[in-house]
Amino acid sequence: MSLNSNSRFRPSRRTFLLTATAGALGVGGYTGWELLRDKDVAAPPTRAPLWDFEARQTGGRLNFSLAVDGGGVFAATSSPGILALDATTGRKRWSARLGEGSWESGSVTVADGSAYLVTATGAVQAYRADDGELLWSARELGSGYSGAAAVLGSTLCVQLTRYVDDEGPGKPGALCGLDSATGRVRWTAPASGIFQPLPGRQLLFARTGELTDETHDARPVGAVNPLTGAVAWEAPASADEETIGLSPDGDTVYLLDEEHRLCAYATGTGERRWRVPAMDGVITVTEDGGTVYVCTYRGDLASYDARSGERRWRRTVAKGYSRPAVAHRDGRVFITSGDGYGFDSFFGMGGERGYVLALAADSGKELWRVNRMEPCSSPPTAVGDDVIVTHSADWWAYDARTGKPRWRLAAASSITADPYVASGVLYGLCDDGIRAARL
Repeated sequence: MSLNSNSRFRPSRRTFLLTATAGALGVGGYTGWELLRDKDVAAPPTRAPLWDFEARQTGGRLNFSLAVDGGGVFAATSSPGILALDATTGRKRWSARLGEGSWESGSVTVADGSAYLVTATGAVQAYRADDGELLWSARELGSGYSGAAAVLGSTLCVQLTRYVDDEGPGKPGALCGLDSATGRVRWTAPASGIFQPLPGRQLLFARTGELTDETHDARPVGAVNPLTGAVAWEAPASADEETIGLSPDGDTVYLLDEEHRLCAYATGTGERRWRVPAMDGVITVTEDGGTVYVCTYRGDLASYDARSGERRWRRTVAKGYSRPAVAHRDGRVFITSGDGYGFDSFFGMGGERGYVLALAADSGKELWRVNRMEPCSSPPTAVGDDVIVTHSADWWAYDARTGKPRWRLAAASSITADPYVASGVLYGLCDDGIRAARL
């Protein structure tokens, strides 16, 4: 799961805006509120959670990574450590710590009866998912700001992205493959901002070759054999870290090349099937495999036929700097102002607004739009008749047909982890703990 930096110590953006406006407008607090409030967005009824787990039971924060597998919910903690809960009841199954240490980010992955914890210092721990027994420990793999892992066959592929802070770059991260049963390192490679596993084809897509520029990584993207680290084929790619998408059947990989052209390659052979002019941005492939979307940080969205590359339509969905996030379901495209970036700022003070938008998938025609003062800190999740979005720390569900708010769940998530849906249950991770809601 992709993680964002932790910002829980900041006052809420809404609080900041209200305070700033009150100062600018004087004692007319009501006027300031009227100017800033969400217009025509009535708060929907509050939904009761299925269960809650309070983070204070662990002695640490739970705001980094969440995985659900085999009836269990697993979270990385700030100790650093790992926590396992029963997915049905929310009761604690077990927890473990690597030892006392400073605050660290981490991620957790679960596969084949094992839970793997990756920390920013380059340590990887493997636990038996049922009872938390430590299976093996690997350390000093590298260091990075955040880590991710995926099991491909008998290999645990680990990504540690490069770390850069205010004092300059630290040790470079790493890309490596470990024996999932023993933790033995099979191969290592330079860090890669792209980390896209393809389990059905036993391939890992990542940047390949020697890393010469840590701030502008325009190396090719290659199909990596997870067992050996060998590169089966590679293709040119832009320096953006999200310029890759996979078809649901695993047969095609979509890339933006160095000239921001959208390209389709056969995953097995690397044969290029088509290439068309596009734009820099984030690639999203629909669940039915028929459409590829490219969304820019300027708020532009384009739709392409996945089989031919023909562009169907293009439109601007936001003003100013934005990073829209896209979901596609039942002939509709749902879009939010992803990563907490809104479509506008207030008086140039950096205030973030949010929006939830629905378009017709065949034409790009706007069906409905809801503008919010609260930023959207998650992609849209389309489940049944609901489009679920995290606004700051609250879940809001909008009617997929009309955009009318249907229900909300307060303090259910945080901007450091997206909501997770499994078996009709929505799970959210925040500083205060883990919350589950039946859909």
